Amino acid sequence: MKGSAVGIIGAVCLAVGFGSGFVLRPVIVPVAASPAVAAGVAQPTEEEATAAVRRHRLFTGTSLANATLKLGDCSPGGVGPGVTCMTQLLMDSTKPNATPQNRPIGFARVNGQWEVAVW
Repeated sequence: MKGSAVGIIGAVCLAVGFGSGFVLRPVIVPVAASPAVAAGVAQPTEEEATAAVRRHRLFTGTSLANATLKLGDCSPGGVGPGVTCMTQLLMDSTKPNATPQNRPIGFARVNGQWEVAVW
């Protein structure tokens, strides 16, 4: 066999192996929960996360008392303690043209309540 034929056969085998791995992964190791829950790490409810964001003050001193939040997937915190969650945040729901921001926010449990840990 020539070197190019061996290379082609190797590439095809590699592609078939990766493809079957991606297809069979949900069957072999199903993940029904977020990475934080799967790792056994507590995460806030949407109400607890919203309350934490409303208590949080930005570095400018601005309050987010009218913020609304939709909580997405959470994973164990990589930067600080707690969890980092993908969120859809509306800074001021009273403004008619306010647009939601998709951003990760870190949450940590402090004295029994969830607080914003990483903004």
